[in-house]
Amino acid sequence: MGERMARLGVVVLNWNGREHLAPCLDSLLRSDHPDFVVVVVDNGSRDGSVEYLRERGDIELVALEENRRFSGGNNAGAQRAIEMGADVLLILNNDTTIDSGALSVLSEAVESEGFGLAAPRIVFADDPGRIWYGGGSFSPWTGYVGHRAIRRPVDAGADAAGETDWVTGCALAIRADLWQRLGGLDSAYYIYAEDVDLCLRARDLDETIAYRPNAVVHHAVSASVGGGSSPFKAYHRTRARRQLLRRHGRGPWWPLGLWVQDVSWALLRWVEGNRAAARAVFDAMREPEGSEPGYRVEDQFPDRGDPA
Repeated sequence: MGERMARLGVVVLNWNGREHLAPCLDSLLRSDHPDFVVVVVDNGSRDGSVEYLRERGDIELVALEENRRFSGGNNAGAQRAIEMGADVLLILNNDTTIDSGALSVLSEAVESEGFGLAAPRIVFADDPGRIWYGGGSFSPWTGYVGHRAIRRPVDAGADAAGETDWVTGCALAIRADLWQRLGGLDSAYYIYAEDVDLCLRARDLDETIAYRPNAVVHHAVSASVGGGSSPFKAYHRTRARRQLLRRHGRGPWWPLGLWVQDVSWALLRWVEGNRAAARAVFDAMREPEGSEPGYRVEDQFPDRGDPA
């Protein structure tokens, strides 16, 4: 008899995202991968998501009483997927849809090609001809963390297949045994940078990360946090990146590089007229290390419930 085919466990995290669930889950169920399970983790939603998911009957539901945020929710879903026999995990945002061949491409990269993790090409849902994520770049020396080929046309050749520094948690494939070895995502991050941290810890174990542009995911960017330049995202993006570099930065220059990037981004938002986002960046920059986060979810989105 031949070897057992690897089972893929897709973990979809949801928090009051009822409107995104049907497109995301329906796209998954059209996948050509022969053996996969879909685990949806609900982070204490109040918008009817749990009732809808229970009615579907074609997914495994993990309904949490409280919002454990990105790390805690995905860790719970990954654990359930592994209990269901998953050899490979795909962490997937609920505000995505995925092309039918993507699961097979990503599973192949980590099961047969020797990579620890794998990333798809992610395009803007409202402009699928442009790339949102075409690989990730990270410099521990300058503090730079960014998406390769962002906003470039998909046919420009700017995101060739190969290795990459990190995978966005929007769509992150990883061997289940490596996930367990790393202990999953680190809940010390309030929100953002958990994915980069996971990848850097994997690279410290000499694992490599594949980027596969022939696996395509469509993403409604920042749908759950009020938009790409909301004060909430600006604050937490800045705060998380500073936390990440305190852990993974190297040499004497990364604090200066990080400062230049943060100030530049804040000034750009100010010039654009988005002064609330600019102030949020400066709030994060002034925050003492180890302090409790500001801009909490319940303050920004009071109608969605307490997140923790």
